Amino acid sequence: MIRTVALVGHSGSGKTTLGEALLVATGAKDRMGRVEDGTTTSDYTPEEKNHRLSVRTGVLPLQYKEHRIYLLDAPGYADFVGEIRGALEAADAAVVAVSAESGVQIGTERAWTVAERLGLARMLVVTKLEKGGDFFALLEDLRSTLGHIVPAHLPLYENGQWVGIVDVLHNRALRYSSGKATPMEVPQDMRAQVEKYLGEAREAIIETDEGLLEKYLEGGEIEEAALSKAFHEAVRRGLVYPVAIGSSGAMIGLDLLLELFLEALPSPTERFGEGSPLAKVFKVQVDPFIGHVAFVRLYRGTLQPGDSLQSEAGIVRLQHLNTIRGKDLLELEVAEAGTILALPKAENLHRGMLLWSGTKPESDEVPFARLPDPNVMVAVVLENKGDEAKLGEAMRKLLEEDPSLKFERQPDTGDMLLWGHGELHLETARERLGDYGVKVQYRLPKIPYRETIRKVAEGQGKHKKQTGGHGQYGDVWLRLEPAPEYQFEWRITGGVIPTKYMESVEMGIQEAAKQGTLAGFPVIGFKAIVYHGSYHDVDSSDMAFQIAASLAFKNVMAQASPVLLEPVYNLKVFVTQDRVGDIISDLQGRRGRVLGMDQDGALAVVQAEVPLAELLEYSRVLSGLTQGTGAYSLEFSHYAEVPPHLAQKVVSQRQAEA
Repeated sequence: MIRTVALVGHSGSGKTTLGEALLVATGAKDRMGRVEDGTTTSDYTPEEKNHRLSVRTGVLPLQYKEHRIYLLDAPGYADFVGEIRGALEAADAAVVAVSAESGVQIGTERAWTVAERLGLARMLVVTKLEKGGDFFALLEDLRSTLGHIVPAHLPLYENGQWVGIVDVLHNRALRYSSGKATPMEVPQDMRAQVEKYLGEAREAIIETDEGLLEKYLEGGEIEEAALSKAFHEAVRRGLVYPVAIGSSGAMIGLDLLLELFLEALPSPTERFGEGSPLAKVFKVQVDPFIGHVAFVRLYRGTLQPGDSLQSEAGIVRLQHLNTIRGKDLLELEVAEAGTILALPKAENLHRGMLLWSGTKPESDEVPFARLPDPNVMVAVVLENKGDEAKLGEAMRKLLEEDPSLKFERQPDTGDMLLWGHGELHLETARERLGDYGVKVQYRLPKIPYRETIRKVAEGQGKHKKQTGGHGQYGDVWLRLEPAPEYQFEWRITGGVIPTKYMESVEMGIQEAAKQGTLAGFPVIGFKAIVYHGSYHDVDSSDMAFQIAASLAFKNVMAQASPVLLEPVYNLKVFVTQDRVGDIISDLQGRRGRVLGMDQDGALAVVQAEVPLAELLEYSRVLSGLTQGTGAYSLEFSHYAEVPPHLAQKVVSQRQAEA
């Protein structure tokens, strides 16, 4: 039996440490690693050791009672959304870690929502109970926030100290000492409480099965085997969500947690059926230890060493079958559905690629989680200007590993822009580029301003030059009018400018519009009307009329009340209700126009239009306003006029740089 599980949750909820404890509990490790010391199996990269948190999804294969469980330890920090969603794509179930100390946090709800959209079975594991926290208050919070919660475990206390677990669904208790469990009777003072939760759990499970519900209402006896089967089906279909307890610090409940994985969570066959092999690359990593590695989830079928699969990049030959534990490759004799494979030196395989045997599958046969657009940008500056070529190759590798990043060159400002999902995301990307041998620094990007006109104006542009041979002659009379978008109109009558020069005239106008007369920014939002001019039979040429049109544009634009425009973005801010007032007040101070407010589950969504110049450091601002719980998305909306006092500053700065 195989279970493939994504371990997700808010940053700091104890996922990586829980993964370590499960490795120890199943005999894969002798001793626990520590996040603080950089010695955990999952967090082995320099970036993870440096920041003491998960940056990438770690794969932890566990062997428990002849069963294999692939645990995907995903980052909790929302910046690493690409890794989180990749792990959920590769899993059959999401186990959401919730710290008993901190309770439900925004990262809890985000992970839950993505898992729900992917149709994954979900359960929760309460961590860090040895450090305190009110389990029963947390249980009610989970119920009110997430819905159909079924407590599988309750904490067992003796003299105020947490010592064990009451397994509610099986009506038994286990006391732990040094990670070893000893069965015991449910304490007398807990029996009423356990019966209450057991009754609620039984009813919740029975309600999901029509046959059992009918039998229950008729007063019939519900057999435990039938109830267990209904429980598994209810979890698989996302109708109930078990809550377990697992302590990495006190090593309590780990065996029960593993048993619950097997009992409640779906198998690969239940999700994808049987048939020829079908797999997908859910993650690519350029590993400092083993090079380029494609991480592949086998959704269906069985593979033997020496088998081959088809892919969009051609045939993939599997001379050896490997999974991976942290940074270590482990060879497999066979790969069954649910296996996480690691394919080293698979440079032609990219994230999202399907691998199959037989008939090519449809793309919707496997899960796909869309990556949100990145919302924080920085300008990349090379420490060594001679590394331009090296940057291209390093950036290619970086984007291959992390497609949630975006890199672009901004022609208007000359900036090389890197977009990410937060400051930490971008900082680890900078460190990664350093690993590839390219040192860069970041600075705030330049704003891609535009210019436009506010009134109608007209005038002449004349280019006349006499040389020893043929001269140059072009004469263009131009009218500029404000318009929603660029338009060109040829109103020449009487042949004062031959039609053969029309294309060159328009080319001259468009070339001149690349640098406006106000501050040298591109000009948008105008209609150009060529209505008069003159030509010379010998000296006129395409080049002469292109120059004349360019001169006409510059002359006329200066008279057409030019103004500076700035990019305005649609901003959605996701925060808890108690932060809405602070967010709105801050946005108004940023020249933002608040459009309204919606609900997204338990979160409020404030919608506004805000100039990009006010959003360059918004990630840091929002984190401060919400203690790291807020999130936002950006989408370009339109260009709007810059207030005169700010426009003058921009123009003056531009002139000083010229």
